[in-house]
Amino acid sequence: MKNITKDIFLSTLQCPVLGWNIRHNIDPTPLTISDKFRLETGIEIGKKATETYPEGILIEDLNTTTAVKKTEKLLNDPDTKAIFEGAFLYKSFVTRADILLRNKSGWKMIEVKSSINDREEYIHDMAYTTMIMELAGLNVSHISLMHLSENFQLGMATKELFLEEDHTEEVHEKVKEFKTLLEKIQEITDSPVKPEADLIFTCRKCYLLKKCTGKDIKNHIFDLPRLSQSKFDKLKALGITSIENIPDNFPLTDTQLRIAKCVKTQKPFIGERLKIELENINFPAFYLDFETVMTAIPLYQNITPYETIPTQFSIHKTSSPVCIINHSEYLADPQKDCRRELAEALIKALEDKGSIVTYTDYEEGVIKELIELYPELSEELNHIIERLVDLEKIIRENYYHPDFHGRTSLKITLPVLVPEMTYEGMGIADGETASTYFALMALGKYTDEEAEKIKKNLLIYCKQDTLAMVEIHKKLLKISEENQSHPEIL
Repeated sequence: MKNITKDIFLSTLQCPVLGWNIRHNIDPTPLTISDKFRLETGIEIGKKATETYPEGILIEDLNTTTAVKKTEKLLNDPDTKAIFEGAFLYKSFVTRADILLRNKSGWKMIEVKSSINDREEYIHDMAYTTMIMELAGLNVSHISLMHLSENFQLGMATKELFLEEDHTEEVHEKVKEFKTLLEKIQEITDSPVKPEADLIFTCRKCYLLKKCTGKDIKNHIFDLPRLSQSKFDKLKALGITSIENIPDNFPLTDTQLRIAKCVKTQKPFIGERLKIELENINFPAFYLDFETVMTAIPLYQNITPYETIPTQFSIHKTSSPVCIINHSEYLADPQKDCRRELAEALIKALEDKGSIVTYTDYEEGVIKELIELYPELSEELNHIIERLVDLEKIIRENYYHPDFHGRTSLKITLPVLVPEMTYEGMGIADGETASTYFALMALGKYTDEEAEKIKKNLLIYCKQDTLAMVEIHKKLLKISEENQSHPEIL
């Protein structure tokens, strides 16, 4: 059985079943291309962090036993000033420290993160690593977090990429707590028998939910949007995990009540304003979708970490929901910053009149950022904003189907409303994957032939998104016309 890593330890604290599954390699989550890119980015940022300490020595060995021995040797050598990826083992618990710096009172540990924010969860990460190092005999005098600076741009010195925050006191306090839990974590994950599952609030975001406590529950209480911890606790105390079993007098928000009623009746909710909202869309109408990219290390000059860069758009122009006039699209050259070119192409394609239909308000945010970048285009871009209509908001406020399961994203509503349309079999089928492929092209990871194939898939995917919006609009109009007598459920 593999050693207990930081991930296993912290996951077990969150949920014994989750930690046990990870250690026993049960139901592992397959890595997507986006997952792999994030891992590769983390490794690259880790390497850049070590560049600020040129005297450091890297422990490259992946084998735990070998890495631990080499780390011990370096720790005992007074000439060693810094160690990267130092390995430590205590019983079955293993860890590796990103950066260790020798000082007068012992060693300083630096945890490197590819985030621009100093998050509370990082205290737990640093505490685990510190705990194992101390139990292995190391004197850890100082602990700090090194994360990305939101002001970094290409051309700056590597050290300008990072900010460092001291967390010595908070981490040592958390270490005290963690040490009391070691034996329990060991016992849980060592057992050949999976722990009994207990539904907890954090289950709502767990990839194992449908195989664990949510097994065979079609309409889980977690389908209720904005379900609070307190409401969850009350429902759990009543033994309720399915929406169908929620008492009629249980206090729910208007939206939650609407969903509960739809689930119990297995009938959709059709608001009395649905038809009105749809008819407020002026033709010709333009259905707009952006794809964007944001990376930890900027792809281009004058861009900061995780700054949103629009890279493509798709626009379907219609004279009515059933009549598409034309389709226009734009895809940036991955090798350069094309935001100005994209903004100008956008203005031209959207003309000067007619509603511009989006799905969520994401596009509005992107356009506002373009206005900040190019104030000379502000008049035209602000006119675009004035014409925006959020189709997802119309659905969220005026229509709900039991098969939405509490969500109204495009990928949820489309198969319910327009089941004949699908993303299955497409080379690129979601926005995160699209963003990752574009970033990899920008970094020169593909041959020209491979890049051309990716570009075609990117255009097909974005086009599918705006066509889906047209079809959803068409379907909603039909529903509203056939069901004008449906009252709003409150």
